[in-house]
Formats: sequence, structure tokens, C-alpha cells
Amino acid sequence: MDTLGGLIDKLYTADMKMWNNQEFLYDIRRMSFDDFYGEYLDTKEGQQKLYDVLHKLCDLNLQRSDLIDEIDQRIVEMIGRPELDNGRYIQRKHKTYP
Repeated sequence: MDTLGGLIDKLYTADMKMWNNQEFLYDIRRMSFDDFYGEYLDTKEGQQKLYDVLHKLCDLNLQRSDLIDEIDQRIVEMIGRPELDNGRYIQRKHKTYP
């Protein structure tokens, strides 16, 4: 079981990885459609690169959401007020993906 500090450290690490990988999305935003197509859709290697980065960003976002939920739960446990876990203080995300 991680400490609260350990969970916050993991959250910070996930946030920094998301930040760094989002530069990829900003590069795409600056491209024209033709440039985007030529860079990522025209070749199998480009398609694989695009898939890999998007997959990584999705995984990091899921990890980040799970860590936030775990930190919220740990704080409620630490203050010894389980009645706070009624949806008002801990708001788990509704996820429609596997």
C-alpha cells in the first residue's frame, strides 16, 4: 500500500508524462490536413507512431484518474471520517470504457 506522499508522487509523474506527450498533439494541431496525412496516415510506420502516442496518452489519463480517486479515498481514511465517502467528497469518475 502506498503512502499519501507516494500516491502524490505517482500522480505528479503521470501528469509530467502527459504534459510531455501532449507536445505531440500540439504539433499535430499546427499541421494542415495534408501534412498530417503525409506524416501519419500515408505509411504504416506513421500510423503505428500515431497509434502508439494516442494509446500512451489514454493510458496515462486512466492512470491519472485512478490515482486521483485513490488519493481522495486515502485522505478520507486518514481523517477518520468514513461518512465523508458518500459521493460528496469522493466523486469517482463514470467510465464507459473497458
